[in-house]
Amino acid sequence: MKYSIPGLGGRLQRARKATGLSQEAVAGKIGISWMTVLRWEHSQRGVPDHLLSQVCELYNRPLTWFLTLEDGDLIEEQPTAVADTPTSAGQNAAERIRRKIAEAPVSQRAMIEKVVDDMLDGLRRAG
Repeated sequence: MKYSIPGLGGRLQRARKATGLSQEAVAGKIGISWMTVLRWEHSQRGVPDHLLSQVCELYNRPLTWFLTLEDGDLIEEQPTAVADTPTSAGQNAAERIRRKIAEAPVSQRAMIEKVVDDMLDGLRRAG
């Protein structure tokens, strides 16, 4: 199971920074790439439950801290833009896509995230 909920990325980043660890250090300690940590923190990837458990131990935080939404969690979390100056129409489209992914059944999210990543990679190469 992967956790992919609004606000999780920002909480992961705040907890990491509170420990003083770099993304590279976290990645090394739990056996993943630093890019995966970055993607988690920018809410671009869901976090597998077994790795979130390791992150909880590493950051000395309970699982509920990561999964509970508080005031300001969504405001602080800024989605990564494909272009440097996205238009409001582009921002609206990105928000609609994010909501649809969040509403998708958990069993389909990994596939959807992969498709979206492939689309974004294609847009980056074309741009």
